[in-house]
Amino acid sequence: MPEYEFLLQIGLILTIGVIGSDVLKKINFPEILGFLLVGVFLNLFFIINGHEINLTELLDIVVAVTLGFIGFNLGSEIDWNTIKNMSTNIIIILLFESLLTFAAVTVVVYALSFPLHVALVFGALASATAPAGTAAIFWENHCIGPLTTATMFILALDDIVAIILTDLAMDYSTIVYSGHALNLTELFLPIVFDLSASFMLGITAGLLIVYALNRVEDHGRYVSLVVGSILMCIGVASILNISYILPTMVFGITVSSLCKKPDIDYPTKKVLREVLGLSSPKLMEIIYNKKKNGEFKTEPHQIFHEVFRISTPIIALFFILIGISLDLTSLFDIGLIGIVYMLTRTLAKSGGAYFGGIVAKAQPVVQKYLGLCLLSQAGVALGLAVIISEHFAQFGTEAGALGIFILNTITASTIIFQIFGPVAIKWAIDKSGEGNGQSC
Repeated sequence: MPEYEFLLQIGLILTIGVIGSDVLKKINFPEILGFLLVGVFLNLFFIINGHEINLTELLDIVVAVTLGFIGFNLGSEIDWNTIKNMSTNIIIILLFESLLTFAAVTVVVYALSFPLHVALVFGALASATAPAGTAAIFWENHCIGPLTTATMFILALDDIVAIILTDLAMDYSTIVYSGHALNLTELFLPIVFDLSASFMLGITAGLLIVYALNRVEDHGRYVSLVVGSILMCIGVASILNISYILPTMVFGITVSSLCKKPDIDYPTKKVLREVLGLSSPKLMEIIYNKKKNGEFKTEPHQIFHEVFRISTPIIALFFILIGISLDLTSLFDIGLIGIVYMLTRTLAKSGGAYFGGIVAKAQPVVQKYLGLCLLSQAGVALGLAVIISEHFAQFGTEAGALGIFILNTITASTIIFQIFGPVAIKWAIDKSGEGNGQSC
């Protein structure tokens, strides 16, 4: 295909996808779901008109770049102070809800006569959440309180657990397809290498960027340098055959933690609290409103905002291409496993958060409603599913078919969770009484 035709197709796909998503947003469809559905409609259009479009090579590149930007965006929301101040109670709840979901989905899928390595993959993917979409709903409703705090902390780390579990599941599948006997060293060594290389790569890139950013006042001028570093991290990760998300996430955390904060031209929290005698909820409401109205300087976050804006069309194209690439005929064959997967994940997430909250002696509002705030799935789960599909394709036709089956199931369930997840979150917010800057 001539290059200009290919570029024309991509331009049309992205333009139609954004317009279609905006139309669906007007009837309260989440943006990501809008991109997916537009991709599905375009897929149907191509099939009906007998138009073949091969996007495999482009999808591989878009997946890698998208996961890299998602990782950086996730990391930019976390800094060392956040991690340092994270309570043991939050870690307990995190482990309960993520590991119980992994175990429950794995057991149930295996009980449906699927191979163990496939069941482990489903379990790992089930533990992932949608941090960006979930956090946006909390911000939109000006939420303050223990449920909001617990959810934000969990969202910050949930996908890290999912990435590690997915890597382990893929390592085990490699052992299965290679015909080797199970060896713990062979199973865990790749994940140790993945984690070590990811941390070294992310920290190295982060330190170099921080060195540059701490010597200028206008961080926005260095956005190109940050984007270039993200792409280099993705390229090195591809060469080393490690996760795209982890190194860029560590990169984002490093920059967020070490980037010098500029002088602030508004009263500090301490002054607001001690001089004005404001309570924490009221204090946070004032800070939120001042940020919203542009009364606070936001230089520390400017570069993250700019990178997020640059990544927006890439992420949009990713979801549209996933919808276009779906094997629509296979979607009708995943009924039982799709339903079982969604029900088990929902019960395990909710139950894990509840029992984790009891063990951690969290506040009742956290025990009751946290699980409902963790149901949405989006970019990380879909990106990991695409990687798994490509990984399985290396081992022959039968394994490749299983990989496509996993991808279709996760995509279909993501569409459902994108519809009902935000509804569950909003219901939890209303019941907890933490909306509109009010802490219960």
